[in-house]
Amino acid sequence: MRFLKRLLVGLAAVGLAGCTGGALGPSASPTPTITATASSAPSASPQMKASARAAAVRFYSLYAASRYTAFWVLLAPATKRQVSRKAWAGVHEACSAARAGKSRVIKAVTVFGNAAIITETVAGASPGTAEDVFTYIDGRWRYSPQDPGIYHHGSVTADIAAAKAAGLCTSSKVF
Repeated sequence: MRFLKRLLVGLAAVGLAGCTGGALGPSASPTPTITATASSAPSASPQMKASARAAAVRFYSLYAASRYTAFWVLLAPATKRQVSRKAWAGVHEACSAARAGKSRVIKAVTVFGNAAIITETVAGASPGTAEDVFTYIDGRWRYSPQDPGIYHHGSVTADIAAAKAAGLCTSSKVF
């Protein structure tokens, strides 16, 4: 729930920044503009929630089956441009023991604009709940990790070391 609050506050700040109409000061950085058209932003209809849930179930099923290269294709395009299939699969393979035998149960799907927050419980994990973001792009829901920077250390070996140092290999979190 904490992630949802941060995301909503961030979206509100972006919206308010666009309303000021003033010039940016020397220390301010430009705020990215979020735009949505009727064709690109799904409504929060029951069908959109169901399709977001189905995408999450497929993603988590491949993840639980350790099919890391198969679920790489379910990443948002921006993430795939930042993270190679080799790095993604290598890091998750090295950290797979943390997720062994931990099933996920989706508790809630919240859709707004082109984003869906999937809230699930993870058996045997601490904390017992997790939230993941899926983005609606080109008519499909895609997983958008919160921090793809874990994969930017120059080599798969360095990425694995960074994931372990960050504690990601001892949690059930998808990263």
